[in-house]
Amino acid sequence: MNLIEIRLLDPSELDKIYQINRAEESEHRYRYTNGKLDILDKPLSITADPTFWDRHFDEWKQALNSGAEAFGAFDDETLSGIVILDPNLGPGTERILALYVDLNHRLSGIAKSLYLKVQDAARSRGSRTLYVCATPTDSSINFYLSQGFEPASNPDAALLENQPDDIHMTKQL
Repeated sequence: MNLIEIRLLDPSELDKIYQINRAEESEHRYRYTNGKLDILDKPLSITADPTFWDRHFDEWKQALNSGAEAFGAFDDETLSGIVILDPNLGPGTERILALYVDLNHRLSGIAKSLYLKVQDAARSRGSRTLYVCATPTDSSINFYLSQGFEPASNPDAALLENQPDDIHMTKQL
């Protein structure tokens, strides 16, 4: 692995997401019900299936064209991680639309570096809250908890309807 460069991603570079292998095996699955984050002994396997990127590409491209910003982590010319921040969730609240790190670059600090970029960007705009719909895996939930996120006590109704299996989390800035 070379020195990783983290930089603002031009919307025209979004197709580089197909370079990221998001595969992971999680021993547990998480669920948030009745004000409690439950850990279920149900393994969760996420494949490297590129159709995942197909399902999100247009949504993320539209978000980037409507004021969202993306930061990419590059290992030479290869995109090894991405974070997308949408400032349009609500007054003072910005949403992390995506945060993914390639399988071969995990546990290297890239996720935290990308996260700190969007946290700084949100703060610079005066936002008070970050919101994320986190994949209910060990790595995702533990990462967001380690960054100070908590399960959302009042999740966004439209996002919850659209992503009912994700763990909706917020962090006060």
